[in-house]
Amino acid sequence: MSQRYLTVEEQLSLPLVNGTVISPDGKKLAYTLRRTDWDGNKYMRTVVVYDAESETALHVSNDEFDCSLPDWSPDSKRLVFLQKTGEENKNDLMIFDFELKRSYKLLTFEQEISQMKWSQKNDGLFLVAASPESEELKKRKESYGEFEYIDEETKNSSLYFVHLSRAMKKYSARFELPRDMRCEEALFDKLTDGKEFHISSISLSPDGNYIALLAPPTSDYNDFDSAKVFLMNEERELKELPLAHPRGCLFSGDSKRLACVVPAGDDPWMDNGVVEIVDLSDLSKRRLSVGQDLNIEPVAWTEKGFFVNWIEDCTIRLGLLDEEGHLEGLTDEDQMVMASSVTPDGKRLAIVMAGIFESPEIYLDGRKITDIASIHPRRERVRKERLSWKSCDGTEIHGVLNLPTDFDSSRKYPLVVLVHGGPTWTALAARITSSYYPIEQLVSRGVLVLEPNYRGSEGYGRDFRKLNYRNLGIGDYEDVVSGVDSLIERGLVNGDRLGVMGWSQGGYISAFCATYGKRFKAASVGAGISNWMTYHVNTDIHQFCHRYLGNNPWEDPKIYELTSPISYIKNASTPTLIQHGDSDTRVPTPNAFELYQGLREMNVPVRLVIYKDMGHNTVKPGLHRAIMTQNLAWFSHYLLGEPLEGSFKMTDALSPG
Repeated sequence: MSQRYLTVEEQLSLPLVNGTVISPDGKKLAYTLRRTDWDGNKYMRTVVVYDAESETALHVSNDEFDCSLPDWSPDSKRLVFLQKTGEENKNDLMIFDFELKRSYKLLTFEQEISQMKWSQKNDGLFLVAASPESEELKKRKESYGEFEYIDEETKNSSLYFVHLSRAMKKYSARFELPRDMRCEEALFDKLTDGKEFHISSISLSPDGNYIALLAPPTSDYNDFDSAKVFLMNEERELKELPLAHPRGCLFSGDSKRLACVVPAGDDPWMDNGVVEIVDLSDLSKRRLSVGQDLNIEPVAWTEKGFFVNWIEDCTIRLGLLDEEGHLEGLTDEDQMVMASSVTPDGKRLAIVMAGIFESPEIYLDGRKITDIASIHPRRERVRKERLSWKSCDGTEIHGVLNLPTDFDSSRKYPLVVLVHGGPTWTALAARITSSYYPIEQLVSRGVLVLEPNYRGSEGYGRDFRKLNYRNLGIGDYEDVVSGVDSLIERGLVNGDRLGVMGWSQGGYISAFCATYGKRFKAASVGAGISNWMTYHVNTDIHQFCHRYLGNNPWEDPKIYELTSPISYIKNASTPTLIQHGDSDTRVPTPNAFELYQGLREMNVPVRLVIYKDMGHNTVKPGLHRAIMTQNLAWFSHYLLGEPLEGSFKMTDALSPG
């Protein structure tokens, strides 16, 4: 492979910045820097603090551990973050004190932590964490071994409060008194029991008197549509607020109102998000309608208004929404905002942003403060070109074409289509890299890569998101093929050398392309659905089929048959690579085996790779490397005629030297 472009290993080694949090006084910015630990086969995050006055950056966490979830004390003097240590990944609550200029471990928390917020009264920390195993369950395991009553034993998260003074006292006591002379108090309180509801996220009022809890009935994803918002006061009393299908909450600066993004209509899956404001004194509501066909998500409620983001035509935008519903865009179509943080007065803004020509970097008030690109390997990067075409029914489809820097418009290139998942995700026109698919490496070998935003994708309005309702697979196939045909008509693509690949919903569409039609010479199905009936009864998200197919398979078997790749298995001729995690609960492995056996019995070339201890996704760079390398070998063989076995099995990587 030409070294002009990134190798698979270089691509997976690129550092990534994220998790920006501005200090309340606006003088410092905390963020995480993710790096690849090849020795440990994991990604490691370091917490970094940038001082805006001195324009210097300080790593405040230990590089040997994965650290995340930074949050500031109200006085901006201390920063808390989560540190994972040991083989069991214990949850250490770490504090960096800027006056003492050092960090220390406040305590170790046994349960998995998903959110951590510093109390606005500066007296403790609020944690959203898994509920501990009950004594009853522990005894059952001891007596009978492990088993589970499905849909009856949910693993809900609870709200905890860590008393800062008690934890600090215990921390100091280890240096002052022997253990037998200490009088220790309980370090934390459990504020919800985890039985009545699950907590997915919290928001704290600026005055420190209230907590808003976003609470589905259980941790089962199928229950998330039934989430409620509870307001907890200082006495730990709960009051339900009149909000339907809430997505996230923000308090006003005076703590008297709560804003929540809710669907504009009755469909929480397809409707756009709008801001609904509840007056906490009388629970009256009013709604801010943007007046544009945008699906907004909240970032912060400041003195200037609401900072919100939304996906729009291959990018993620950031804007300011006032209380009259007027939306002002703060970024343009060539800027993709991956994360953001803003001070309460709205005067200081930090964003993680990428563009067509720039990898993700952090900007503070519009000024770039990181230079991650400088530590990247000096390689050429693919060109990103936005394009659009008409699908077979006249629907306008948009997408991104990945081109070499020396692209020759007079040449006909092989083409691989990369189909995104979701379906409500989007192919983005920004310099971000995939952990699953070798875009850069295929382009380096003279293959173009098309990323279509097929019907159902986010960023083109509510009606577009609904276009694959009861039309999964078939409409998606036409969107993909019409995009391919548009490039063939432009004279850019060789129609005899076409491939298609994708993960999750993208894997499903790739499977559909491999069975429904005969256009493609190679396909890769990553964690994809082969049979909607099989998917519906095995998945952890049964609501998906109801939302997109309109019914269950017993009431409407025809729609399940019509939209399933396995229904067209007798038509299949495309050599297919199937990749799947053996612990995938979102798209369980029966989907992979069903497609594999069907293709085998139709005498279609097929390889099935099962990744051990992997769910729907993986956080291990070694598995990402395997997935990418296998895909690169598969398409290089079937589209370019290169040998398959050596590179596919990756035996060379195991050889000395």
